[in-house]
Amino acid sequence: MEILSRMLRKVEEEGLIRGFRAGSNAAEGLCISHLLYADDTILFCDADLDQLVYVRMVLTCFEAVTGLRVNMAKSEMVPVGEVQNIAELAESLCCHIGGLPLSYLGMPLGALYKAVAVWNPIIEKLERRLSGWQKLYLSKGGRLTLLKSTLSSLPTYFLSLFTIPISVVRRVEKLQRDFLWGGMGDVVKHHLVGWDKVCTPKEVGGLGVRSLILTNKALLGKWLWRFGMEGDHLWRRVLMAKFGSDMGGWRTKPIRGPHGCGLWKGIMSGWEDYFQHVEFVVGQGTRVSFWKDKWCGDTPLVVLFPTLFTCASNREATIAEVLSGPNSRGVREWNVTFVRDFNDWEVDVVAEFFQFLHSHRVPNAALPDELRWKQCKDGVFTSRSYHYALINRRGVRFPWKSIWRVKAPHRVAFFVWTATWGRILTCDNLMRRGYMMAGWCCMCCCDGETVDHLLLHCSAVQKLWNYVFLTFRVHWVVPRQVADLLFGWHNCFGKHHSHIWNLIPLCLMWTVWRERNLRTFEDLSTSPDQLLGTFVTSLFDWTRIRGFTTAVTVTEFVDSWHSASV
Repeated sequence: MEILSRMLRKVEEEGLIRGFRAGSNAAEGLCISHLLYADDTILFCDADLDQLVYVRMVLTCFEAVTGLRVNMAKSEMVPVGEVQNIAELAESLCCHIGGLPLSYLGMPLGALYKAVAVWNPIIEKLERRLSGWQKLYLSKGGRLTLLKSTLSSLPTYFLSLFTIPISVVRRVEKLQRDFLWGGMGDVVKHHLVGWDKVCTPKEVGGLGVRSLILTNKALLGKWLWRFGMEGDHLWRRVLMAKFGSDMGGWRTKPIRGPHGCGLWKGIMSGWEDYFQHVEFVVGQGTRVSFWKDKWCGDTPLVVLFPTLFTCASNREATIAEVLSGPNSRGVREWNVTFVRDFNDWEVDVVAEFFQFLHSHRVPNAALPDELRWKQCKDGVFTSRSYHYALINRRGVRFPWKSIWRVKAPHRVAFFVWTATWGRILTCDNLMRRGYMMAGWCCMCCCDGETVDHLLLHCSAVQKLWNYVFLTFRVHWVVPRQVADLLFGWHNCFGKHHSHIWNLIPLCLMWTVWRERNLRTFEDLSTSPDQLLGTFVTSLFDWTRIRGFTTAVTVTEFVDSWHSASV
């Protein structure tokens, strides 16, 4: 294909065909006549029969020289705008007539990315997946696994290039929410925990489901990084010709045009968030602003020394412009100038300023200026690290290790996660949602049913907790809330001897919840001894499957608890 590229370039240089020019200045803009990808070729020229004759001649010569054949039957002529004689032009090349928008490698070309119709294939694909899965009986843990592994990855291809419209975000997230909580079609299920919490990492109380908006922003950040790093790439040169460069070529100028710039304008809208996580590694200093860029820490000099900035001779100076030299020792020196002499009360600030400058290494003029991504040790941007940096983690403590690190069944971990947030459908939560009921705990028939009462303080449940404490020979005061219990419970006997111990609260709470539902919905109940036996048997099955015990019988398993507590 390199031969074809050179032939087309030669014909263009002779003025026999004209590609399109990127940029407002037709004389100075970047001209592009063709693009190559694998075995595909896109040609650009005027809607002129004479130019198409030369295109046909180039293709014929290419076939004769290489022995390859251009399949015109699979080729299309796509007009941009209205072309009156399009049928005649297509006939001259013996190809079909196409139109915009069209799909190439799954990506819509010539389409308005904000149009909902562009995103319809993604939504339809999600709905097809869900229509098959909703017929299966899936626990909440199974739904979460499918949601994270499959559904969240479906729109990634589009999200890596287009800014997703809010209306599409709402539609996709509604599909995801309904699938997670089990309410598909006309079936209504309660969404027990807010979607904003679901989309946070597990360590701060979420489920680790990706937020579409944050994922979109993280994926688009890759283009901002590449623009600053890939100096000679064609796509960057096209954007430079169209919009111009700013900040030493690390970004384009602000985009204000109403037409033909929506795609890059959407990407550039994330610049402020992206720029907080980069820093400059200064070499020559020609692309880094001395006052305004973050090259000597996390704060630019204009913020550290605002008074001196107002007095600077050149507020837009690059680092190269405030360095003189090299001197006799081959070292460049700082040469910052100001428009006036300083007053006595300003001398200390000036001394601090130059002391600060000399505390940093003078940049090496033999090296180029570079960007460094602060979120990765190697300084190279990744969308994953950017997504991680965008998530707000402040102010949230959650016992996530006690839930997700103990190797309990996924459906049980999901239940305990919901209970830790106080959102399982106990009587008090149901009454808050408008249900009319007595609200008494069906386990003890003495108090109102709340999450913490049912799982921790109910007299019937206290017998199970006391049995555990007695068997493990520990003294424990059950705290007020489920979260507090899980915080204090994890790895009580050390990291390597607490596998069974860590499973106990999840197994016990799950056993109590199933018994509560049995009494509430089927009007059946078991005796305290039977309930205890169900708990111990379930715990034995879990630990045996995970390989945490070598016991063969339940009795042998319970006896092993004594040795674990020693």
